[in-house]
Amino acid sequence: MSKANRSHDGQGRMPEVPASLESPAAALEILDARVVPIVEAVARAARDAGSPAVRLEQALEILFGAYAGSDPGLSALLLEGWVRAQRDKQYRLRLAWQREQLRLLLQDILAEGAVRGLFRPGLDAGAVAAVIVGAAEGCLLQAATQGGAVSPAELSRALVALTLRGA
Repeated sequence: MSKANRSHDGQGRMPEVPASLESPAAALEILDARVVPIVEAVARAARDAGSPAVRLEQALEILFGAYAGSDPGLSALLLEGWVRAQRDKQYRLRLAWQREQLRLLLQDILAEGAVRGLFRPGLDAGAVAAVIVGAAEGCLLQAATQGGAVSPAELSRALVALTLRGA
């Protein structure tokens, strides 16, 4: 299905066409259309002039909001994408690139906060960023199963609190 043949659903979202029904190039286009704006929004938050703690909260609000939001289409797209990535190298590379961009942006915020003494001493910014991305991906699973015991907002607050100095 070409981009010209898809129209928005009235809420600004594109109707979901399972990526498995699309050609490989079209599936990557759909994936990029959904995930790249999330990466770009997290990048804007990461580059903001605020303190690292505020920027981390903003980035997590964006990431967790997108991954755990009321859009089951994104959850389905990424869950199917992970399965597709096992057999499709281009899909695997694209998902890995998107995930790594998110991790690196979070890592930059965490590293700056640690250097400025706002976050825990000895904080492993890379490892903590990977944990945050993993928690956000866990929200995709919760979205696919229509919720979980801990809300995305609670997860986000807990992760920020774990990074802060004196927490």
